[in-house]
Amino acid sequence: MSAIVTPFKIKPLCSAVLAAALLVALPVHADADKTRITAETDIKPLVTLSAQESQAMSLAAGRILLHTDNARIAIAIKDKKTALNEIDQGLTLVKVVESTLPRYKVTTKITSGDVTYSDEDEVSRRFVPVFNEQFIEDVIAPVVQAKTKKPRGHGLKGNHYKGHSHKTGRSSAIEDYSVWRQATMKLNIVMAADALTLAKNELEKGHFDNADLTLALLQAEGVVFEFDEVELPLTEAADDLKLAQLEVSEGKIDQARVTLKRASDNLKKYESITGEIRAKDVRKLQEEIDKLAKSLAKGDHSESTLDKAGKKIASYWERVVKWFK
Repeated sequence: MSAIVTPFKIKPLCSAVLAAALLVALPVHADADKTRITAETDIKPLVTLSAQESQAMSLAAGRILLHTDNARIAIAIKDKKTALNEIDQGLTLVKVVESTLPRYKVTTKITSGDVTYSDEDEVSRRFVPVFNEQFIEDVIAPVVQAKTKKPRGHGLKGNHYKGHSHKTGRSSAIEDYSVWRQATMKLNIVMAADALTLAKNELEKGHFDNADLTLALLQAEGVVFEFDEVELPLTEAADDLKLAQLEVSEGKIDQARVTLKRASDNLKKYESITGEIRAKDVRKLQEEIDKLAKSLAKGDHSESTLDKAGKKIASYWERVVKWFK
């Protein structure tokens, strides 16, 4: 980790500031050939983390959520001592994370005519990715549950959760967030510090309900999920098989063969990222799809043959869908 230079003002680094780095010269308004105002932003890293340090910091963020849920469990049974201990553990981890957050020097320059504004700030990230590989049951499940039962009438300020709603049970929700959509789970470390401190103060006053409400808000609004919108190979393979089934039913044999080839290719991609046991089943299905595609090229396109081919493709699709569960 590199050393920090003479400190500037520390501010959370929001996405808007980062996005501004892409703007070399941003014209706000222009006449025919003259730009009336320009803005330039330059961001230079002051403190960066190695891959191992980033993983350790993310693990610390996950532990903050774990202690948060443990504190809520203790509060539910009026175990003040245990709840305070869990909150203190969380606050210790907050300090650890805050002391190691990557920092950046942001230089902003805005010019209009002969007037120039310039400023420099040292900023740090607000959201920390949560390393949940070891704590998927203990960390993600309580957060998902809190989001589905988000309390209202609160006074904390934070980024509101904007994501997908789910009507599935606990295990389905965990799988959905951690695997299917390849979501990134991030903790608002600034809100975590405020919420844990407030919860501790309320608990010391004997206000169990207020303390629990504050911690619930941290789980509900202090954590965001960022969803990867890129289609997974398995999803694309399922779509291809459904399309191939339709093309066969309409007698579009050449198109169906191309679509089946695409489905086979996507399954090959999926095979490379799945486990060893699943990979064997994927290879077997690939072989069956390739065999069917070759048989369609032989020229026997009778109604009964195409009907059988359509049913086979439907069975392939059903097998692929089962791998999502």
